[in-house]
Amino acid sequence: MTKVLAIEWARHNIQVNAIGPAYLETDLTKGVRESKIISENLLQRTPMGRFGKPDEIVGAALYLASDASSYVTGQTLFVDGGWLSL
Repeated sequence: MTKVLAIEWARHNIQVNAIGPAYLETDLTKGVRESKIISENLLQRTPMGRFGKPDEIVGAALYLASDASSYVTGQTLFVDGGWLSL
């Protein structure tokens, strides 16, 4: 969807990008994090070996909202502790 919208809106000088977070320490992931089996499985698949913190998404959002990304469109910036690297 990000790529399709980026193509459609580019002629209007509108960039369309996305942020792809992995598991973050939030209320929504509390159950997952509290389950020893699930938590250990997820952390083993994450090269950084920990869950992300919501504040760690801020830099990606600021970059995409700033003029520094004025020529970036159709991209997903993954903030995932290396999850997709495996």
